[in-house]
Amino acid sequence: MKQYKIYQKILICASPFLIAAVLYFAAVFIVEHFTLPTCFTYSILGIYCPGCGMTRSVTALLHGDILLSLRQNLFVVMGIIIAVLFYAEFAVRAFGKNIRFPIHNVKLIYAFLIFLAVYSVARNFIPQIAPI
Repeated sequence: MKQYKIYQKILICASPFLIAAVLYFAAVFIVEHFTLPTCFTYSILGIYCPGCGMTRSVTALLHGDILLSLRQNLFVVMGIIIAVLFYAEFAVRAFGKNIRFPIHNVKLIYAFLIFLAVYSVARNFIPQIAPI
């Protein structure tokens, strides 16, 4: 296993905070100063695509409303959780512990993709999970 120097360990610990700050300010700037286009799939076909509601979900997260963010699009929050798990695995390995989270399991990845497909179709028929 690769040994990391002390400055690399400090950078590994500080990088999520730096990245989060940059992404926060970029998202706030984009939401406040740009008009984003409407969803092409929804405007033409009248159905919600898997990405419908992601902008509103990110905006809700920026305002601290996690439940509204989940209501708009479940995959923004799920994506953040998966990214945090990958980072945590990397950070723990950098400090000498060799652990492997179950997010690398092929069955789990297939289950996630099946859930994505079912959720994407179901939100067109169940108004409680459709973006508002």
